[in-house]
Amino acid sequence: MIGKTMTARRPLAKWLITLLPATVLTLVACGSTNPVAAPAASPPAGTPQPSVSRPEAGAETPQAALERWVTQILEERYVEACLSSAPVMPAGQNAATECEDPKVIKSAKSLREAWAKPGVKLPPQGKVEVTAAAPKGDKITVPDTAVKLDGRTLRSLELIGSSGDTDSFSLTFTLQRHNGAWYVQGFELNV
Repeated sequence: MIGKTMTARRPLAKWLITLLPATVLTLVACGSTNPVAAPAASPPAGTPQPSVSRPEAGAETPQAALERWVTQILEERYVEACLSSAPVMPAGQNAATECEDPKVIKSAKSLREAWAKPGVKLPPQGKVEVTAAAPKGDKITVPDTAVKLDGRTLRSLELIGSSGDTDSFSLTFTLQRHNGAWYVQGFELNV
């Protein structure tokens, strides 16, 4: 479940004011474990996204799953990113309905704003890379320091323009294996 927990400690940055309320909302936990239909093609960045009802297949590694998910967020394919987590979402939710919820879209846009900084190349020109330890089971957590965009960690991008003590800030992604494939299950933001 994306944004399932948040531990507030102290405000760090101006951008966090807009990101924090949005991240408390569910971002990716928006579907059931039942397969739903994948979009045939993604619309160009900035265009309204049509309704889609099936996620992409999972990835072979947690790194590949997170790279794809972060890329989708950066390319403004918010609904697609949300739907890509449908196989590991709580049962009983309708992925298509949840992923098109304006609150979910707003949360995804907040993440993009935290990462898309002036001078940083976004996909497809800028590459998203994940370096993480091998999983020891069906779940793994990956810190934002292990995810790079155009050679810079997501954490360093998130903290651009921040003020005050940033030591307690952390963003961690949870990935889960389901039927042999990996999916982004959620993230936890601590400030």
